[in-house]
Amino acid sequence: MEKPTTPPAIGDADRSGGLLATSILALSTVLIFIALRFVTRIWLVKRVGWDDWCIVFAGFGHIIGMGLITVQIKYGFGRPAYYLTEHQFQEFMKYSYGEWLQTFATLTFTKISICLFLLRITVTKAFIRPLYAAIFVLAVSNVVLSLVWILQCRPHLDKAWNSKMPGKCFSKGQLERIIISQAIISIISDFFLSAFPILILRKVQISFRSKVGLCLLMGLGVITGSLSLVRTALNYQNVTNDPTWLSIPNWYWRTWEVLFGVVAACIPTLRPLYKWLVQEYTRLTSASKSSKPITNHRSSSKPSKAFQNKAYGAKLDESVTREEDILPLQNFEGAGGLGNVEREVKQHSQEMKTGESQGFKPGLHLHGDLSTNRPGHFKRWDSEARIGGEYGVEEVEDRI
Repeated sequence: MEKPTTPPAIGDADRSGGLLATSILALSTVLIFIALRFVTRIWLVKRVGWDDWCIVFAGFGHIIGMGLITVQIKYGFGRPAYYLTEHQFQEFMKYSYGEWLQTFATLTFTKISICLFLLRITVTKAFIRPLYAAIFVLAVSNVVLSLVWILQCRPHLDKAWNSKMPGKCFSKGQLERIIISQAIISIISDFFLSAFPILILRKVQISFRSKVGLCLLMGLGVITGSLSLVRTALNYQNVTNDPTWLSIPNWYWRTWEVLFGVVAACIPTLRPLYKWLVQEYTRLTSASKSSKPITNHRSSSKPSKAFQNKAYGAKLDESVTREEDILPLQNFEGAGGLGNVEREVKQHSQEMKTGESQGFKPGLHLHGDLSTNRPGHFKRWDSEARIGGEYGVEEVEDRI
């Protein structure tokens, strides 16, 4: 590809500052979210899976991509190609050739990470098989498109950025079709993976608000798919005689697509970190309130030591075993007061003994919603909801 021979009407404009600032912002955001994800996995969940390592590979790809963009800016990206020297234009084309390969790989690793994450929370073959199929399609398509992009010129690969080399290269239309093919696969996978949590959680017996929240957290890929649609519509800007200037809008949309893809893959995994922060805030708030004199005689009685110290085998949340959080249960009509709590714990202990031989784990439940203090609702601490007939909501959240 040769640079233009006539000067543009805009003159020797320069937009490299915005490109560099966006690169730094995008890279910083990606690294922060990946770091928070690993803090959550290592410190709270204490389990790191292949979905986490895939997002690390995507992060490395993004680092490489931002490094390539920095070099491209050095060689004239952000300025009209007419004002660049032959050497500058050739070097820009060379690093742009490599930057597209990085984009293909980074987006692929991001989507495979989301697939592996969804495999954590589903157990039925009806859901597992489509996810494995998606991983296979993403991996194979990335390899094929990358090889086609690498071999776009023959017999000398460097003719892709050095027009003086002998040989033959793909036409502009053929190069555009390669990029569009990758974009179509990316768009379909984004919307498919965004809709998948709805299928997984639709039969889970949790509140509608919680269900919508989980679906929104795990369905942020809709944003990535929308950005990819815009990037595809502007695809013509990549195959032009003035790529250092006319392809700038497409580069912005492509960068935001990669950025939001990584963020969408990381945000659902930060749920345990969010819950821990809320729990710590509640504990500190409760501790400060409990240090003040208690004027209400109904809440002045202490919970029984048997309930505080005895291990009943039930899977209890730590926030319920603390004294300051047990006290309000004595006045909770829906739960029946502390006596009902102790009876339910003892009953659950008996159920555990009789149920282990039958291969199931009965859940501890109290009549009433402990989170809202509304009697008449049903809340189960181990959750009676089952996905695929085996796992409950808490088990699913543990897998997240």
